[in-house]
Amino acid sequence: MVFCARCGVSFKDSARSCPLCGSVPSAEKPAASNAGALDFPRDRPFLEEVLEEQEVSKQQREYIYFEIVSIIFGSALFITLVTDFLTSRSITWSRYSSPAIVWGFLAFGMPAILRKRPWILFAVLAPSLMLLLFLIDAMNGHIGWFLFWGLPLSGWAIACVAGAVGITLSIRKRGLNVIGVVLLFAALFCVGLEVVISLNLGSHPVLAWSPIVALSALPAAGMLFYLHYRIVRQAPLKKLFRV
Repeated sequence: MVFCARCGVSFKDSARSCPLCGSVPSAEKPAASNAGALDFPRDRPFLEEVLEEQEVSKQQREYIYFEIVSIIFGSALFITLVTDFLTSRSITWSRYSSPAIVWGFLAFGMPAILRKRPWILFAVLAPSLMLLLFLIDAMNGHIGWFLFWGLPLSGWAIACVAGAVGITLSIRKRGLNVIGVVLLFAALFCVGLEVVISLNLGSHPVLAWSPIVALSALPAAGMLFYLHYRIVRQAPLKKLFRV
């Protein structure tokens, strides 16, 4: 019979760990098993100590998340390639899905590794997105769609995201103001989107619906900024209006 030094309980000799706390058993009988009502249980709750010992660090959680993402996207890539080869005896449609799966892995997996280096993460994802669009178009034998649509739209989207992220990171107290920043850059993206569409469909840029979107986003963003700084600073109305 062996004993648990933590719990003070006994169990079979074949047990490799305590069923209550998971600690390694000992052949010596602990003093806690003979303790009186005043000595046992201990001052600190037993469950609290067990949870502290089993708590996974933040870095370990990030590595576990990265492993799970790697398994998911790796399995998806393997399944698509094998399925395509078995059904058509060659690589056909999986040529399009494989680069997208790889970029999905970068988009979901890299943040776990480069979480503290957002600009390096951005430098990895932004060019890889353009490369993905280029490869998808190049597999069709031409790159016209990429040059006239994919490149300008993805470049403008990346520029807007970079601006929004840069301003957000420079803000010390984040809250509703982050949503306001996103709204402003979303409106800016809509303007660029309409410019690209009009240039490809006509000969000169035309702004029709994007100014309406921008004018709708401006007051909404302004209200969010006002609510954020009003709540964060908790400034009374008397102080704001000097009553």
